[in-house]
Order: sequence, then C-alpha cells, then structure tokens
Amino acid sequence: MTATTVGVLRETVPGERRVALVPDLVPAVARLGVTVLVESGAGAPAGHHDAEFRAVGATVTGRAELLRRADVLLGIHPPNVDPARELRPGQVLAALLRPQRIPYLVRQWADRGVTAIGLDLAPDLPAAYPLDAGASQARVAGYRAVLLAAGHLDRCLPPWGTTDGLFDPVRVLVVGAGPAGLQAIDTARRLGAPVDAVEPRHRERAAAAALGARLSDLPGLGPVADEGEPGESLDRDRSAWSAALAEAVPRYDLVVTALALPGRPPPVLLRGATLARLRRGSVLVDLAAGPEGGNVEGVPPGTTTAGAGGGVTVIGAEDLAAQAPGTASRAYAHNVLALLDRLTRTGSSGADPVLGPMLVTDRGAVRHEPTALLLMAATAVAGLP
Repeated sequence: MTATTVGVLRETVPGERRVALVPDLVPAVARLGVTVLVESGAGAPAGHHDAEFRAVGATVTGRAELLRRADVLLGIHPPNVDPARELRPGQVLAALLRPQRIPYLVRQWADRGVTAIGLDLAPDLPAAYPLDAGASQARVAGYRAVLLAAGHLDRCLPPWGTTDGLFDPVRVLVVGAGPAGLQAIDTARRLGAPVDAVEPRHRERAAAAALGARLSDLPGLGPVADEGEPGESLDRDRSAWSAALAEAVPRYDLVVTALALPGRPPPVLLRGATLARLRRGSVLVDLAAGPEGGNVEGVPPGTTTAGAGGGVTVIGAEDLAAQAPGTASRAYAHNVLALLDRLTRTGSSGADPVLGPMLVTDRGAVRHEPTALLLMAATAVAGLP
C-alpha cells in the first residue's frame, strides 16, 4: 500500500458512540509508517477527547481537510459524504459496510474509483480473525444482550437462597452460537445461570459446549452435516424449526436469539403466536434484528416492548455494541490496526485470500458478489442496458 495517511472519521449515525481508532493504538499505527488524522470530536462519545489524540501524535482536523488528505478513511459506518465531490479515485474506505443494504452507494464508490473494504466481511480463515470487526462487535453485543435482559427480568440471574433453600434458577436459552451467541452464553454462565443452546452447525456447537452450555437438539432436527450448509437446512426445515422452538421456548425465562448466516437475511424462527406462550415475566432479546428482519417475527430493531402486568418483554436489539463504546471501540481499533498492517504488507489485492473477500469495490468495479447481483437485478427490472 502506498498510502501514508489515514483519517478517522467522526460518526454521524444517531446513537453511535464508537470511534474507529483509540489513542492507545495511534503509536502502533504510526510504527507502520502511517500518519494519523482524526476528525475533531470523533472520539468524544467514546470518552476519547481531541487532546488525547494530539498527545500521542495524531493530527486533529476538520472533515474537509481530512477527506482531502487521507489515503485511507476509517469509520464504523459508511460515511455520510458525497462520493462524487468528497472522495477521490484511489482512496480506500474501511468500515462495517453491510453493502447489501446500500447497493446504490456502493455503485457510486465503484464509479468514483474508491476501494471499499468491509470489516464485517472477513472470511472464515485463521489469518482473517484479527481483521474481523463483525465478530468483535458481535461479542460485545452478546454481552450487552444478557445484561439488558437481566435488567428487565423480575428475578436475579445468579442462584439465590434462604434458610429454606434455593430459589428456582433463571433458565436461559441461546439460539445461535456465532460470536454474539457464544458471548451471551459465556456472560449468562458467569452470572450463574444454567444455559441451553440451540445451534445447527458442528463447530459452533462444540464452542458452545466448551463454554458450559447444554446442547439442546430440537425434535426431528439434528445438527447439519459437516458438508452441509446451515442456511439450506433452515430454508428446507423452516416450519419444523419454528414448531420445535415454539415447544421449547416456554420452558425458559430468558431467550436470546442470535442466529445469523453470512449472505442471507436472518431466518425467522419464532412467530408471534409463540411469544404469547412464553412465561410471564420472561425476556426475549432478538440480536439478529435489523433492516432485513430478525429471528423473531415482527420485532423492529431498536425497540423494547415491555410486558404489562408481568407479561413478556421483547427486545429487538440493534448495534448493542454502541452501548459499550469503550470496549467496542478498543476491539474495533485492534481490527483496524490488523487491516492497516496487512495493507502495508500486501496492498489491497483481490488475490489476497484475506482481503479479497473483504473488497466491496476496487478498480472501478463492485467486487462484492451479492451486492453486484442486486445491482444487476435492479438494472434488469429498470430495463437499462
């Protein structure tokens, strides 16, 4: 990579408190031979003020100068800038891009000659783990999900007792043992709750068991074969999954759904009728909730429906990592450092087994295949050549 200057953008999404680089890691970035620019106020919501960045050698500047000087732009979300007027050919943009949500903006980046790298698109390779910001932020979200749910329960998670004996424990079910689900399992276990886990994938099942969760196999639905694709299994057996979970979830006091599959909308696993069967006072957190839907039918992201009169509380969680900006920003900054290290050594080559799958746009083309297919379909519908 010939770039010598990176720019850390201030986030403009409402409620976002994270920053892409923290002061403690600026010296490590500088050791790569990179100059660091920080947009004024970028770190303040996460508790890192401009003076802290200046103290470790970063230059604090306004947005216009940062966009003009930076070879690499770093953010949490896609920046709110006009590609045609505020970006330049050859500039690199790295963030949690979720490109299928913004296909037309992706097209503009490609047309402008911007190289866009999705830190949420790291491939499932050991060499890519240090760059996987999607996983690091999901772990923070899984932790926050359990604490959020605990705040709505009418009982305490740890076992409590009196001279007459122990109270009944809070029973926890986690559906999906990806990074968010595994962290939810670990957090609930550390708080003393017994945890059951539902997960169709073999490796994730092993990870859940290693954290102390009891694996719960739904009737008639065994794990996906090693050569199988969990998304295909869920598509084929969706009604069976819903029916089996409808029978299982009423046994629990706290349910966290976190089953997300790469390149697919979250599978709807729990229907509205099932929620009515949950225990009074129980809490359900849908960590998969987002613009494409979630694991729970009809639960909008960023909402909490409190159960009246001891009923069920349903939480559609979205970007819970932003609620722990200190930890989330530090974790994200380590992912950024790993990315910059790789870029300085290998450049942004599509042939790189790690960076290749993370390229959303490069050399004037949309490289992320699912987004490219969306754009092709939209063009065909419009009847454009």
